Amino acid sequence: MKNEHLWPGDGVPNLRVEDRVTNTLQRAIAHFPEEWAAAAAASTRAVDLVDSLANVRPGAYDHTAASVLATASMWAYSSNEEIVRMMDRARLPCIGVTLALENQSLLLDALVHFIQSRDGRVAIISFRGSQILPYLNINWLANINIAPEPFHAAGRVHGGFHTGIMPVWPRVKDFLIAAKNGESICHTMQRVAVSRRCPPESWNVDNSASCGEASNVLEHGARRLSKAKLLSVVQALEEALRYKLEALYLTGHSLGGSLAVLAAALIHTEEELRELRPLLRGIYTFGQPMVGDPTFARHFQGEFGNKLFRHIYGKDVMPHLPPRTAGTFEHFGQEYRSTPQGWTSNGRPVGQARIGGCALLSGLGGYLAEQFSVRGLLPDLPAVDWVKERLVPPLLRRQFLFRYSLADHMPINYLRTSRAPIPGSEFL
Repeated sequence: MKNEHLWPGDGVPNLRVEDRVTNTLQRAIAHFPEEWAAAAAASTRAVDLVDSLANVRPGAYDHTAASVLATASMWAYSSNEEIVRMMDRARLPCIGVTLALENQSLLLDALVHFIQSRDGRVAIISFRGSQILPYLNINWLANINIAPEPFHAAGRVHGGFHTGIMPVWPRVKDFLIAAKNGESICHTMQRVAVSRRCPPESWNVDNSASCGEASNVLEHGARRLSKAKLLSVVQALEEALRYKLEALYLTGHSLGGSLAVLAAALIHTEEELRELRPLLRGIYTFGQPMVGDPTFARHFQGEFGNKLFRHIYGKDVMPHLPPRTAGTFEHFGQEYRSTPQGWTSNGRPVGQARIGGCALLSGLGGYLAEQFSVRGLLPDLPAVDWVKERLVPPLLRRQFLFRYSLADHMPINYLRTSRAPIPGSEFL
């Protein structure tokens, strides 16, 4: 009887599929023993993390997810190559595509990283926040372009944030739909041709995509050729075994967090993205300003408020903005505050600062007070001790008297708290 599990010959003896796969893999392992041993040591940890992220219950806060997404939000300020490398170090083997869109006349400078686990089960969209240099004139002008604009589903939102998400959203949506259907985002990039600067043959060197096609350039001769052939086989196996999307996460720091909230709002209002809604496991934001007015906040609290986890470190000033002088804005979702042990739920959300300029000046004062000690400028002499204690204004001696701090807004603080209590792990 003819065996139905045979491959076509094409000059190769017909063998059972199981035998042929086994023989091929055994030869590959024998040819590259060191590489396979290293991969085996790391694969278990990677699978565990992917499983953990894929199995998070929608609406449940997950400390592992917070740590991974804090990493993605901090390294969103870097290149595509760097964020993919750092996610790999965080034990999430992945591929990544970065979408950039700039238009100075619109005060638009958007950068979005789309991270996909190699098996396709988990996707992370990380929005970059405001950069200080060399984008001071664009990002920060967008931040102060507060005049509310109508959001098509409900209420009004920060004008600069609205402009920051809408032009880039059609591109993001292409990748979302493809990932949902089990397509590699690298193939999506080729299909939709998002950037002429990243042709398929240069994916391995262009910063706008990290798809893992590059072989080790230190290899030479026949070994390098064999390794390249093996890599092409592995890539084919990855494609054959790729799953459809099981879990989607949105994240961002500062402005990036606000864009992540708007992205979630778009997913919950666009009919063609309806199937993605149950896949959205969480929106984890760090130092996020308020996005919209009370109407917007209350409407989307009912849509995905149980999945929105806002993190606030110390006296970070940004979650208190925009100020009341710019109109009425309101937070929604679940709020988490920093402690020495990590993040803890805070039942009452922070409110708006009264005057934006005063809040920022207070934040700057808090930053300077943390960095410099006025007492340290005075000599250590007995006669001066009385001056230190009596005449140095308490406002300059005591950092904690400042209500806000710009130093607390730094993304490194959020990453360290997410990884507490392991000092230095944010760089591993």
